[in-house]
Amino acid sequence: MPKYIELQNESLRALIAPAEGGRIVSLVSLQSGVEFLLQSEREFVPVQPGREASFRQGACAGFEECLPTVSKCEVGGEVIPDHGDFWQLPWTVLPSAQDTIRMTADGFSRSLRFTKSVSLAGDALHIEYEVENIGDCATSMLYAAHPLLAVDAGDCIVLPPEIAELRLHSSRHNRLGKGGEMIPWPLAPQNAAQSEPVDISRLQDVYAGTAEMLYSGRLSEGWCGLYRARHRQGIMVRFDASKLPYLGLWICCGGWPEDGEGVLQHAFAPEPTIAPCGSLAQAEEEQMAIQIVPGERFEFNIQFIVTKNDVGNEAFLCHSG
Repeated sequence: MPKYIELQNESLRALIAPAEGGRIVSLVSLQSGVEFLLQSEREFVPVQPGREASFRQGACAGFEECLPTVSKCEVGGEVIPDHGDFWQLPWTVLPSAQDTIRMTADGFSRSLRFTKSVSLAGDALHIEYEVENIGDCATSMLYAAHPLLAVDAGDCIVLPPEIAELRLHSSRHNRLGKGGEMIPWPLAPQNAAQSEPVDISRLQDVYAGTAEMLYSGRLSEGWCGLYRARHRQGIMVRFDASKLPYLGLWICCGGWPEDGEGVLQHAFAPEPTIAPCGSLAQAEEEQMAIQIVPGERFEFNIQFIVTKNDVGNEAFLCHSG
């Protein structure tokens, strides 16, 4: 099995690494040459899968999956690992239709089999997902997509008009406030540390030292966009809001890792999710986790759509809706 499996059509090239947690490593526009996924700054070293594994041990780049939790937590006396099971595991490639990569892995903290099919169609990367309970009793789960998109200073995040405010989960040094507070979108009000409102839809440079995690309320429209200003090109994330009714936003401009060790992250992660919760324990506490019985399957899909090159911001805004 090669390290990477390539999918390519007339518009896009995607690289997938089944042995690296089924990670989508790269998504490039062949029209412009723009790489839309954050690239790892180090050679991938396989992680020993386990409940104590830290996400920082992995590539911290590209597109991975968080299942059955995002943050490490304890549920029913059992530890559920940081960012879940599946980023740690090698995935098995299954027979599939031509121009489709289908792969699967079985979790260890929950009796869940996770399968995804990746394909390209025109300007879009399509991913079809299936989570099946292969155990003997019902179990709970929290899913969140974790695509780390590459960014530059001046890039712009675009959200559906229905989002007028977001709930703050965390903000480095409480720049925007404390966890649990509601923050207007896109202009966060000034506080003692800033002289004027902050436009959180605009990415800063990596030296800003900021990092925020925010969540939308329940959505009726499942989409989010990132406009790459320097490249005059954008990428849209579309998802079924009946299955993934919330959107997490990780906006990091050099504020992670918080201890400053290693390469500072400069990325935006639009995270369609089952619940606006940082962990399975929180989702259970708020009665928002999904319960899945033996033999049951939870199916959903996500698409990444790349706009044509040399698109102005206004044209991208029109395209986004």
